[in-house]
Amino acid sequence: MFFLTKINKNSIFLSYAYSILGEVLHLIKIFLKKLSYWTIALRVYSLPISVMAWIIPFTYSLSNGGNIKYGFIALIGIIILHLASNLFDDTIDYLIARKKIKQGILDCFNFQEGKCYCIFNNLLSIKDYIIACIILFLTVGIIGLYFLNIYGLTLLYILIPAIILCLTYPILGSLGFGEIIIAIIFAPLLYIGTYYVMSASFSNIILMLSISTGLLTVAVLHTHMLLDYKLDTKNRKITLCRICKSEQNSYILLCFFIIGAYFNIFILCNLNYLSPIFYLTYLSLPTAFTLLKVMKIHIKNPKKEIKPNIFMGDTKAIKNIEESQRNFLLKFLIVRNLLSFFTILLCISIVISRL
Repeated sequence: MFFLTKINKNSIFLSYAYSILGEVLHLIKIFLKKLSYWTIALRVYSLPISVMAWIIPFTYSLSNGGNIKYGFIALIGIIILHLASNLFDDTIDYLIARKKIKQGILDCFNFQEGKCYCIFNNLLSIKDYIIACIILFLTVGIIGLYFLNIYGLTLLYILIPAIILCLTYPILGSLGFGEIIIAIIFAPLLYIGTYYVMSASFSNIILMLSISTGLLTVAVLHTHMLLDYKLDTKNRKITLCRICKSEQNSYILLCFFIIGAYFNIFILCNLNYLSPIFYLTYLSLPTAFTLLKVMKIHIKNPKKEIKPNIFMGDTKAIKNIEESQRNFLLKFLIVRNLLSFFTILLCISIVISRL
């Protein structure tokens, strides 16, 4: 009898254990599913721009004895602020468009493909977006307070402009200044901020270097907008390209951004602000020329097949994609790789110049 009671108790225990384990696995499954939704909503794919922007002032400060721990804390703050800004932009655009639809000003949501995808597909709600925005911005605020406690109010000269630009980006972006705002945030402000929290000082060199990467960051975004020029014109979306009035004028501006990035290095080297070793960045020029050539073809004949080459990086992942979509992705790969190559070469130049 005792033996049967013991077996019965063990069976009940195992039953409860399996039940709890099942609930835990179910919750994990839901969490992972939600997590995949958030990677889409937060546009996690855009984070390499943050990391590439951060790595230059981090490398420069580290070569001057900067605090590595503070550098990585700054990176966490930069990433969270980037994700918060992405989500905030979508949230504001959605709320404004929804209000206009209710007022009869708009017939329907007319967003670029992929924007607010999780809301339109009932994966996440606008309430989820708002709560996430609050949590992310509060987290950035905590990191900001951490550094303010260390360095004092001087840091506010960097933090306040960055926060204002992030919060006003949805409005300024709708007026065609989106690319410029992002370049200011990801170049001078990010560079000065990262260097300051690592070195407790400001650097004219790091500010001047940010001009080149800032121009190339604008080039990345401008290229994307140029590829969408016809769609944006149809949707009456205001972008820097549309302000230029034509694809040809937009192309000329793209040339200006790219030439300006390299010319800035030339000036800094010739004025002895930088060592001649920084001409290593010119090894990325073939990628720049490839981009300009491909974009010129895009304007004249957007359906012309683009043949992959070494300057486009690894294109195997898009090999079997439909031709028109593949052409679009190849063009975007080139400009992305241009910024990546330039950044890597700039970091190598910094390290060599300090040896």
